[in-house]
Amino acid sequence: MAAAAALFCCSCGPKAPAEPEFTGYLFAHMTNATYGRLYYSLSRDGKQWETMNQGKIVLEDYLGHPNISRGADRFYMMGVTTSGTLRDPVLWSSSNLVDWERKDLSRDLFDVSAFGYTNENVYLGAPKIFYDEANARYMVTWHAFDPTVGPGDPLWESMRTFYILTSDWENFSKPQRLFDFDGEDAAMATIDVILNKEDGRYYALIKDERWPRTAATGKTIRVASSDAITGPYTNPGAPITSAWEEAPVALRKNDGTGWFLFTERYMESSCRYCCREASSFSAADWTQVEVATPEDARHGCVIPITEAEYQAISERFKTSFDR
Repeated sequence: MAAAAALFCCSCGPKAPAEPEFTGYLFAHMTNATYGRLYYSLSRDGKQWETMNQGKIVLEDYLGHPNISRGADRFYMMGVTTSGTLRDPVLWSSSNLVDWERKDLSRDLFDVSAFGYTNENVYLGAPKIFYDEANARYMVTWHAFDPTVGPGDPLWESMRTFYILTSDWENFSKPQRLFDFDGEDAAMATIDVILNKEDGRYYALIKDERWPRTAATGKTIRVASSDAITGPYTNPGAPITSAWEEAPVALRKNDGTGWFLFTERYMESSCRYCCREASSFSAADWTQVEVATPEDARHGCVIPITEAEYQAISERFKTSFDR
């Protein structure tokens, strides 16, 4: 009987890796005073935050809109080169969120001219990374504009979201359009796309970049969903924020009770972050909660971190939330 049991267990195959236990959160962000540079803040509850490194930059060579993705074996973050009028993409990777390595990528990977679109010269449409664990690949999304329209309002209302896929950061798919909405949203301008997954379904948080005078949902955050990461996505639902909010960050709560949603109120002089919570992405309403993020924090991301990661960040940057 024992031998049979042992033989049976051997045929079970390897166990799936256990989910990491998260005990805190990392907020990686830029500031209003130093746009595009990287700062860290830590929190235990997602509401009270303390800026690390005495408020100084934590990665000198980084420039971009930080969006850290926990990948299969490392953390990844996109940025751009720091000089010239036409910037190239840079991939940053780390095993511990403290020591980062860079890999320069070709701007050609983001070439969307076949669609009649053009990338921004400097920030390349703020590329962001989502790790699709189900398919062991990464999706990089960014927004580009129609160069045939004029500057100002027409340019921003022409923004559309594109993506590339990779499983090894060596081989990449050709760029594709991510959304194909219809009806009243057929001409919806899309920027600041953040992807999340819940109960086997993919959810895209999107800033509707139309002006409020053009669409009632303009300058709000909306959610579209799909059974596949590449779509097709549903038309986005009703706004889950007020107007003039952007740079959404959806964060699964460490206690398993739902999600936090962080957005930047960019029309306010201090660019304060707003935080809401909900039990799931299917919730119609997100309830606002009070947070104490750094007053001048701008575009960034919030990710759950383990105790080892929390302590490594705290020790390297000299200040600890617990002290």
